[in-house]
Amino acid sequence: MDRQLLQQLRALIGRTLTYGGHSCRIIEILDHEDALVLRCEDSERVIQGNQFGEANRRVKRTHTLPLFDNHRSLNPVIRAWLES
Repeated sequence: MDRQLLQQLRALIGRTLTYGGHSCRIIEILDHEDALVLRCEDSERVIQGNQFGEANRRVKRTHTLPLFDNHRSLNPVIRAWLES
């Protein structure tokens, strides 16, 4: 990922955006995986498992969005967020 795109993505951290009909906040960039992590602010809490798959605690639902498609084009959803 190039440095300019990474800076633009970092500016999105903490912003609340709509994704899948839900109000979500961008909470992390996984630059080695080329993905963004979103936390749904308006959804019910779900059970999160620990590293052994055992129910551990209730957290807000998260989504991991890939930054690029198979052709290395920027995800159109993320592109729209950067342009707004």
